[in-house]
Amino acid sequence: MRDFLKMYERLEELLLNKLPEYITQWNKENSDLFKFELKPFTNQCMNPGIEKFPYFALTFIEKEQGKKDRIIDTINYKFNFEFFYEKDNTPAYEKTICYQNIICEMLHEDDFEYWLNVEVPKLTQRKFELLVHVEW
Repeated sequence: MRDFLKMYERLEELLLNKLPEYITQWNKENSDLFKFELKPFTNQCMNPGIEKFPYFALTFIEKEQGKKDRIIDTINYKFNFEFFYEKDNTPAYEKTICYQNIICEMLHEDDFEYWLNVEVPKLTQRKFELLVHVEW
């Protein structure tokens, strides 16, 4: 449990404090190409109540250990991101793909010593699952 909390606290720190920088950078580099700008999330915590748009909710789904990973002690944590947007002319799916790419890029670039890899096994209009591979 201690290891999960360490990983979750790092994820929380990145999403609440570092993600706005990545969104700003994405807007500088891509807003002309995509014809829209992404707004920074209004989250003050990981699972907010009703807040100003846009905001996200993050839910822990499961923890699993692969058979071949028992020796190395690699654990896979699965999270569900759900996004809440204000209504506009940009399809929610396009925003979700962009936010998902930004979050994955941020996690790949982070220097947290236990991240091995992140992947997205499922993506829908306003949600995506994030699988985080961690080595303890």
